[in-house]
Amino acid sequence: MLFNQLVSVGYVPQEWLNATIVPVFKKGVAGRPISLTCVLSEIMERILSNKIYAHLHLNNILHRSQHGFCKNRSPTTNLLECFNDWTLTILSKEQHVIIYSGK
Repeated sequence: MLFNQLVSVGYVPQEWLNATIVPVFKKGVAGRPISLTCVLSEIMERILSNKIYAHLHLNNILHRSQHGFCKNRSPTTNLLECFNDWTLTILSKEQHVIIYSGK
């Protein structure tokens, strides 16, 4: 009920917007910064994210080539799919232009 009320009025408590940045060290490697935020904020974000994803998925809005931030898909599955497409192109002896961008 709390989250529904906050969303309906478009309000987020200021405390939920604050974050503490702390370094996390891994075996001698320089610290990687992570953001510690309010637990309630994290829960609300997860609920909203799941609802938005469900809406996009159920209404067939997401393109099949979308891999980032999708369940059961990742940059790795994206690369595997591309590698498969490229292999099929080579085997079919067709010509294609491939443009692949990282960042």
